[in-house]
Amino acid sequence: MSLAAEPKLEPGRAYRTRALRRWSANPTRLARRLVREGRLHEAAHGLFYAPVESRFGPAPARDEEILRAFFDDDRFVITGPPRWNALGLGSTAMFAATLVYNTRRTGEFTFDGRRFLLRRVLFPESPPPEWFVIDLLQHHEMAGISIAELEQQLTATLREGRWNAKRLRDMANEYGTKATLAMVERCLAEAGVEG
Repeated sequence: MSLAAEPKLEPGRAYRTRALRRWSANPTRLARRLVREGRLHEAAHGLFYAPVESRFGPAPARDEEILRAFFDDDRFVITGPPRWNALGLGSTAMFAATLVYNTRRTGEFTFDGRRFLLRRVLFPESPPPEWFVIDLLQHHEMAGISIAELEQQLTATLREGRWNAKRLRDMANEYGTKATLAMVERCLAEAGVEG
């Protein structure tokens, strides 16, 4: 067997079938062989990952790596309950699927038995915590928290100095609705914070 047919797979890395072309003229056949050998695991049709060896056996690739390979770029952001709950604004939601904003696809997808809810939504390249606050305000129904409770919590955390007031206002202005911006303005005024 030629050296070209023996790919050097990086543990934890995800690959599309077409990425295997550098090692074979028939990447589909190569992928099937690597899956049989246990060197690759299939996450979805045409999407594979090299498992990471752990003391508990082969571990899957991280969500971010699977998504990077699926989108073929890094322009996405994982949001939803894990990010919203960490803000300390009273949200305690749980989803069965991971919420992912991106620039290409909308829909529900399953990769390696994990569900992802993809949405084409405008988002900053490196979202600051204040953007996640605006995201939570925009999706408070999904998080199972009332807008009145969020307004109260946001005002309290602004008084504590937890958020950059200018950045919060900028994020609301750029990524929020008029109602969200008005609420942020009320919270800033009530907290006595200049932004």
